[in-house]
Amino acid sequence: MNKLLAALMFATLGFTACSPRLSPDSSWGNQRWVLIELKEVPVQQSGGARDAYLEFFPVEKRFSGNGGCNRINGSYELKKSEISFSNVTSTKMSCPDLAFETTFLNALSEVNRFEIDGSNMLLKNDNKVLLILQRR
Repeated sequence: MNKLLAALMFATLGFTACSPRLSPDSSWGNQRWVLIELKEVPVQQSGGARDAYLEFFPVEKRFSGNGGCNRINGSYELKKSEISFSNVTSTKMSCPDLAFETTFLNALSEVNRFEIDGSNMLLKNDNKVLLILQRR
């Protein structure tokens, strides 16, 4: 009986440890994180569909969004306060400000840490803030 109880407790702890509710990104889903600063430069917002943003899907560890022109998608991985983005893809529409989108995507590939500060998500390379996203 003790072995059965111990196995049940271990299985419950294992399930709880893998639960997305306990993950740091558990509160990131079901909302849009709009890019408000890119490499220390404020990003002008139009309030329209072309504003750069990310949406996170914590259970699948995926994200999607807009780079300012094209739809973007990819995966992310978390370890405590570390984050990395991978398999980033985008549509290939031509836009007047494609340089902005390229800078955004390049900065995303440099990110290795994150911090939540109120309604802002700071995406960093070590201690240098590369991107600031605001929860909307």
